[in-house]
Amino acid sequence: MVRIILFSAAVLFAHYSIGQQEQYIRQGTLKASATIAPSKMLNRDVQNIYIHGFLAYQLDEKLSLRGESFFYIPGAESSSSVNMYTSALNASFGAFYHETKNNWDNYLGFQPGLSIIQSPLKSGTSFNPTFSLKIGTAYYVWKYFHFFAELTYMNSTIRGFEKGSLRADELIFSAGLGFQINTKKD
Repeated sequence: MVRIILFSAAVLFAHYSIGQQEQYIRQGTLKASATIAPSKMLNRDVQNIYIHGFLAYQLDEKLSLRGESFFYIPGAESSSSVNMYTSALNASFGAFYHETKNNWDNYLGFQPGLSIIQSPLKSGTSFNPTFSLKIGTAYYVWKYFHFFAELTYMNSTIRGFEKGSLRADELIFSAGLGFQINTKKD
């Protein structure tokens, strides 16, 4: 009996929510979030942790511009070798293509950027060009927030070592709660 009541409630809730769904992904939407993002370096056995934040503006239903940063949290890495960074900040900006259905948003983006890195393996601060490829998905549950999950491939090379450059490519996973406001009236 309890199963029948729960099943009936779930069917009614799903039917009601599908019929009442408002479109939240549209031109003029400004989105932002900050979350903790674990990563895995591809060229060595190191896992880093970052604070990840982004700000995006939806130009139309298919295209957005997005700026984001990854700030390295020192001491949170897991590695079997020497730590790569004492501090690191990656900032990037780029364009994203979106495929939306109702309030579900799947996206793919390309972002050139800059990494500012201090490493115990060399003296001084290095400024290194980077690029990121990102694939993600988001579900908009209300006009002010959404849930998202995304995977970023970050291509980076740390320059200035005595023996040459050091590859620092990473896969970074981010997920969490994002916030948005619509800057244009319907």
